[in-house]
Amino acid sequence: MPSSPRNRIGEVYGKLTVVRASERRTKAGNSFWWCRCSCGAEREVPSDKLSLNTARRKPTVNACETCARELQIEGVYRKNDREEKQRRQSALEARSQLKGQVPERWLSLPLTDAHARELGQKLFFRGTTCLRGHLAPYRINGGCLACSGQTPSAADSPSTKPRGS
Repeated sequence: MPSSPRNRIGEVYGKLTVVRASERRTKAGNSFWWCRCSCGAEREVPSDKLSLNTARRKPTVNACETCARELQIEGVYRKNDREEKQRRQSALEARSQLKGQVPERWLSLPLTDAHARELGQKLFFRGTTCLRGHLAPYRINGGCLACSGQTPSAADSPSTKPRGS
């Protein structure tokens, strides 16, 4: 006969508050608890998934399914924002070393494709070389302008006027 579980009623784990015990048990003998999320939804959670230990390797449950999905999406957005901030910072650093070596109009282009979308522009300049070694602006959802034959690479020619315009 399994031992009686520790009383967790009233304990808070993330967005979940334990409200009552469940009759169910896991295969390992752990009890289940009914928890109420801050949004009002209830969820049955095994006691081994309720933990405040952030260094723990096993996953924990800290919200109802709907809120957990929203928290996961928010986490992805935060990660993407961090990565975009890093891309813009590295583009600024690369550009600062290219002053006087590339046309000034390239240095005034947006830093990344996301930055160009925000500004409603079609071109951006990172200050890095493409796979073929060209130093040139890029198109959103496209490639290097030098590879497509629209603008010469700064290394080939310091011309500031694109071909075909």
